[in-house]
Amino acid sequence: MGDIERRLGRLEVLAGGGVDETDGEREERRRMIKEGAEGGNSRALRDGRIPPFVIADTGAVVCAHDGRPVTTYRQATAESWYWEEEEAGFGHLVHDAEEETFRTRSGHLALSRYVVDIRYLIPDRPL
Repeated sequence: MGDIERRLGRLEVLAGGGVDETDGEREERRRMIKEGAEGGNSRALRDGRIPPFVIADTGAVVCAHDGRPVTTYRQATAESWYWEEEEAGFGHLVHDAEEETFRTRSGHLALSRYVVDIRYLIPDRPL
């Protein structure tokens, strides 16, 4: 298998798919997702917000909002931050409830339930 095929396979696995994932890799991915969800729930409870995840006894994680399965660690982070922004409404992003996104005023995607782009999420501040 060439370098491109390995890299493509790795990207598919990170996105929650792919067939080349070993049992150990799958368990590691599930562990990371669960830890991310536990952290997101802890922060939400600490801040008086609704926990964004439901974690089954098996370790499977779903979004509390709609039962959507969480398949990547990045999705766990994005989901948590999305609902924090939704509840707090910090004001520097434009929310599209139908697309479930927050964008900058110039249209750059900053946050969705799957993606966090820190470049656009945190507004520029002069030093």
